[in-house]
Amino acid sequence: MKIRKLSSILIFVLLFSCLVGCGNATQPKQEVSIPEDYKGLMSYLKEQADLDELTCWYTSEEDKAWLETAAKNFEKEYKVKVNLVYYDGVSLFEDINQSNQQGKGPDVYLTGNDQIELAVLSGMAEENTLLTDSFWKENYPETTKKALTYKDRRYGYPVYFDTYCLIYDAKLLENAPASIEDILNFADEYEDTGSTKAIFRWDVADPYINTMFLASYANLFGENGDDSAAFMINDENCVASMEYFQSLSAYLWMNKGNISHDTVRNRIKEGTLVLGLCKSDILPMLYEMQSGVPDNAEDGEETDYQISYVPSLTAELSSTTLSTTYSAFVNPYGADTSLGNLFALYLSAGQAEKQYEGNGKLPVKNPKDGLDNLQSVIYAQYLNSEPVPKVMVLGDYLTEGGIAFDAIWGGADVKEQLDRLQTTMEERIK
Repeated sequence: MKIRKLSSILIFVLLFSCLVGCGNATQPKQEVSIPEDYKGLMSYLKEQADLDELTCWYTSEEDKAWLETAAKNFEKEYKVKVNLVYYDGVSLFEDINQSNQQGKGPDVYLTGNDQIELAVLSGMAEENTLLTDSFWKENYPETTKKALTYKDRRYGYPVYFDTYCLIYDAKLLENAPASIEDILNFADEYEDTGSTKAIFRWDVADPYINTMFLASYANLFGENGDDSAAFMINDENCVASMEYFQSLSAYLWMNKGNISHDTVRNRIKEGTLVLGLCKSDILPMLYEMQSGVPDNAEDGEETDYQISYVPSLTAELSSTTLSTTYSAFVNPYGADTSLGNLFALYLSAGQAEKQYEGNGKLPVKNPKDGLDNLQSVIYAQYLNSEPVPKVMVLGDYLTEGGIAFDAIWGGADVKEQLDRLQTTMEERIK
């Protein structure tokens, strides 16, 4: 009897275990639904986080005050401490990798979209899979989406941008010129009353800005700037554009050795320039100047500098400016990737309205109606710009392109220089 009772009990236990096991096997796993809106995403990421402290590296000193304010607000709202680290080295991703191995890598870091290929291939950038297409469409322009797309995948959370714009003195020009050809026509008619004003200046030694003469016609590494093998810079339209570029060297009396971004800015500040191509970060200086006559302006020579779009070359030849989109990228080997995504999204979408007052840069997030006249023009210029390529051979293009542009400005044969540049880049790409 005892043996039979024990056997019955064992059989019952085994049957019960099988039933329980089978029941668990057939129960569907509960999938966590990821919200698509900003507030929902922030709550979701906070719930997923395991830590209450994160580290953020940044590479521009201008971002310090803005990030400190953002970190303070973030800690107050989400109870997460942010350790800010200014990185001023030259091998960002190598140093992130070494820090990762020591358990001290950043959870999030800020850099430009031109670094994406290097970041991805070194394994230091987590793909952004949280933001839906509808979120991108509602909050960011196509230029931004294109800037952060690499091999059909998106990386980073966009924060702010840099591009170029045209600054002109509205005291001398009733309307902004639509083309450089219009500027030359103005120069022919302009009579200098002794104020020694220069007509038109830009940093002619900078291949980044000079690419505006070619970008409408050249193929700079494919549609999204992520195809190293896609490069064409010497067709007939490119040649015509650079021939026009060359013609300006004699007409504008510009010595490239004496012109830089800083000298153009200084001329504007002094009121001794009619038109100039400047980086978009000139905006804070223009606001300061609106308070009165520049200190070094000639007596009675008041200025009223306004911002306009970068002009086309002529009625037949267009121009296209490059832009750089700076973003917060998540380190996949950080201590807490959920916190990394949380802070990156916070900087991108949660602090956009406070972006300009923090570092003088305009946010990429759709500002709706929150921009003034000057800011609206710069933002529109960004919308119509071409994101700087993100391939690692970009550095080769800027170096070799700079050599070609320099030679062309000095009078060298345009077709020969562009052919040389094409051949050199094809060899680098192999």
